[in-house]
Formats: sequence, C-alpha cells, structure tokens
Amino acid sequence: MEENTEKSANYALLEERIARLNKKNFDWTAWKKGTLLVLEKIFGYDSLYVKELSETDYHYNSWSLRDTAGSEDPVKASVRELLNICLTDVEHRSTEPLAQNQGEKSNLTNLLSQFLDNDTVAEFKKIASSGGPLVMKEEQAKDLINEKLPKHQDVLLGKILLDYFSKR
Repeated sequence: MEENTEKSANYALLEERIARLNKKNFDWTAWKKGTLLVLEKIFGYDSLYVKELSETDYHYNSWSLRDTAGSEDPVKASVRELLNICLTDVEHRSTEPLAQNQGEKSNLTNLLSQFLDNDTVAEFKKIASSGGPLVMKEEQAKDLINEKLPKHQDVLLGKILLDYFSKR
C-alpha cells in the first residue's frame, strides 16, 4: 500500500508540473526550478531526467505570438514529453531503486555528520546552491575543507570511497 501511495504522490507531482506549462502567466525560471526539485525527489539528483531538464534552456522570443496561432512552443513541447516519460517511469517503476538511493544518501549523511558540524554543512549547501561557475564553487569548497577539516581530509575521503566501492 505504501508503494502505491508513493507512486500516486509522485505521479500527481509530475501531472501538476505538466499542468503548469499551460498557465497563462508561465514563468520558465520558476517552473524549471520547481520541476527540478520534483525530479530530484523522485529520481535522485544524478538521474538523466534531472540532467536533461537542467540542460534545457528557454529563450523568450516570438513564441508568445505563435501560441495564439495554435503552434506549441518547442521548448514546452520538449519538456512536456520529458515529463510524460517520467510519468510512465513512475507508473511502472518499483520503489526499490528509489529507496536504495535514499539509503545511500542517508549513509553518506551519517558519514559526513561524523566530520562536519551543522554550520559547515550549511556552508557547503550554500556553496552548492549558489550561482556561478563550477570552478569557483570547487575552489570555495576546497577552501572550506582546508579550513574546517585540515586533519581529517584523508580519513573522510577514504571512508567515502570505501563506502562507495563496497556497494558496487
């Protein structure tokens, strides 16, 4: 019963994201951020669905004029198709891979909590969610690691790698 409830909730979330594509005051940026959160929740951060939507960009141009002529914006058509594929996946998927993914996140969270306090975790989350180039984020993360974990870097990396490879 719990599996069906989770599938139903995930299905409803995806249907709601599809319905928002049709809103008159559609905001691409807000819609994309919200939909990425939904996809990450359902399929995990590393899923192909998340990657595909992340790489999709919307350029405002004359499509608003063409909408009245009955021609759908190709970007909206593309993301609508992506979400329809996600709906099919949710409908036919067992919840085991999702639960396994959550378990892996939980293990990593437990491991990191041995080395990082809440303030440091918050700083990493802030860096990860900030805008800007990946290189800049990596540099900030490196500086934070050097500042907060100077003596434990090797041990933490070793534990993460051992944990990762023991499950493969």
